[in-house]
Amino acid sequence: MRNIELFFTIFFSIFWGRLLDAQEIAPSSIPDRIILNLTENSSISMAVTWRTDTTVSKGLCEVQLAPEGPIDIKKSKIFKAKTTKVRYEYNEEPKIVSNHHSCLLTELESGKQYIYRVGSQSNWSEWFQFKTPSDQNSCFSFIYFGDPQSNLKSQWSRVIRGAFQHDSNCGFMLYAGDLINRAGRDSEWQEWFLAGSFIYGMIPQVMTPGNHDYNGLTLDPHWNAQFTLPTNGPKGLEGTCFFIDYNNLRLISIDSAADSELKNENGYMMTAQKSWLDSVLQTNTKKWVIITTHLPFYSSKENRDNKFLRKHFQPILEKHKVDLVLSGHDHAYARGRATDNPSNDHKVMYVVSVSGPKMYKADNKDWMEHFGSFKQLYQVITIDNNELVYESFTTDGQLFDTFILKK
Repeated sequence: MRNIELFFTIFFSIFWGRLLDAQEIAPSSIPDRIILNLTENSSISMAVTWRTDTTVSKGLCEVQLAPEGPIDIKKSKIFKAKTTKVRYEYNEEPKIVSNHHSCLLTELESGKQYIYRVGSQSNWSEWFQFKTPSDQNSCFSFIYFGDPQSNLKSQWSRVIRGAFQHDSNCGFMLYAGDLINRAGRDSEWQEWFLAGSFIYGMIPQVMTPGNHDYNGLTLDPHWNAQFTLPTNGPKGLEGTCFFIDYNNLRLISIDSAADSELKNENGYMMTAQKSWLDSVLQTNTKKWVIITTHLPFYSSKENRDNKFLRKHFQPILEKHKVDLVLSGHDHAYARGRATDNPSNDHKVMYVVSVSGPKMYKADNKDWMEHFGSFKQLYQVITIDNNELVYESFTTDGQLFDTFILKK
């Protein structure tokens, strides 16, 4: 009798536990996971994406210039969303079916503050606001994070919230990959969205994928469903390899996450990105150029060395005098100017950082000007015409590293 009681106790504990898990991460008719992304030219456009259940087949976004007082809905411009139905399955986790709605907000004015809400005729989100960048050489800042990856709700949440508290007027937030730990696991994306909460709907987000955002050579299906990133890169790398023009900065994402494919120097991922990168830098008219890619050109760990990145991409970076490369992957901090070509007269500044609680020890290497281990960090980068000020902070807001680049 006791064995039967024990069996049913365990059975119902598992059953109700999974049911509660499913309820926690399941979409509803009310918009959630609302996120802004920068576009190729964010002075005149912005992208917003959100999630609902499949009862909402058509999504809308209402946008208007931010008023001084109460909102007059009649002044809003209405944009229709592109809606994509996606089914997520991960091992024993509850199966999730959701609609993702993506809107490209166009014909915006540069340097203006806008308000918006998303939803449908039945259910609307709260109102959010954002500011478009100036198309002039005005001062702006952005926040850069190394890998969030794990313990997103319990430990990484205070990093992004502390960074937001530090610089709530930043132009955008940048992630150097590994946003979660296991590609395709919806519960981890739920934690990521809980960690940043309303911040994602207020501050535009930019991300390059990490190896944990891939399952082998397959990109997590969440990526292009829940992010509306530029598609101006090589065919097949939409949303992972792209460039963005923001004020006097050209920001470029190189997809290095599927490194086993990238190491094939005659493969498509390598040849297409090399050719594309050279072209994008050749036609650049912006004063500053920053590249983000998950794998570091120079590693902070003794047993890691991404020579193939330096062999194929570094000559292009040095030819076009790229200013800064921002990476993740190594779960430690290091930065310094370096080159594998001693005769070259331009050295790029390379940075590796980490924001999540997964930590490795950094080894002191010749290329490093500053390094550190076992610290959760965020970086505030400020560009004011001819000067770039870089500051790295620990989670409690203490300055850990800084440097200045000048033109």
